[in-house]
Amino acid sequence: MGDFGNIMISEKFMNYILETFRPRRKAFGKGELILEKNTAEDRLCLLVKGVAYLCIENENGGKQLLDYFTKGAVICHEMLPDIRGGHCFIQAKYPCTAAFLSDRELIGHMLKQNDEDLAQLCSAIFRSALSARNRHCHILQQKTIRGKLLAFLHDLRVRQGSTTVHIPMPYSDLADYLTIDRSSLMTELSKMHGDGLIEKKAREIHISCMSAADNGLPRT
Repeated sequence: MGDFGNIMISEKFMNYILETFRPRRKAFGKGELILEKNTAEDRLCLLVKGVAYLCIENENGGKQLLDYFTKGAVICHEMLPDIRGGHCFIQAKYPCTAAFLSDRELIGHMLKQNDEDLAQLCSAIFRSALSARNRHCHILQQKTIRGKLLAFLHDLRVRQGSTTVHIPMPYSDLADYLTIDRSSLMTELSKMHGDGLIEKKAREIHISCMSAADNGLPRT
C-alpha cells in the first residue's frame, strides 16, 4: 500500500485511484501554484508526477520552505496553515501533474464498497497536516546541523525505503528547509562523509550508519 505515515501511496494504488475515480488532471510548470488556502479546487490532490513545495511568503516577499512532496503524495488544503501576515501555498518546484479529488467522493466510495485500503488512506489524509508539521518540527528541534541532517536522512530513508536516498531538492533549498545556510550544510555533509556516516555523490547519499539518527527519532 505504500507509506501512509508520510501520505505516500504506491504506483499500483495510485493507478487504482486514477482509474476508479477518474479525477481531473492538471499539469503545472515550474513555479506555478498548485494549491492556495482560499481556492475552489477539490480538497485533495494526488501528485502524479514531479516535486512540489509547501511555502510561506511573508508580507515583505520573503519565502520559506515548510515541506515538500514527491510522486505519490496526497496533498490536502488542511496542510496549509493560517499564517498571520503571510501567504501559504503549494507550488511546483519542477514540472508537475496533479489529480484533483473530492474527499466526499472518496469517503462515499469507501463506505459503499467497504474498501479497507481506501479507509486507511482516508484516515491517513485526515491526520496528514499534523504529521507533516510534527516531522519538520522534530528535524528543526535538533540542536546541531548534523542532528538536523541525520533526522532528515532518517525521514528520507523511511519515505524511500532504502539506505541510498535521493535528495529531492537542490541543496540550497534543503538548507532553507533545515533553516541553515548552504555553506554550513555542505561543510557538515563533507564532515559526515569523512566520519564514515554517509557516502555522497551529487544528490545521491548512501547512509552508512544511522544509529545516531535512530536514537529518539519519531517513527513515521
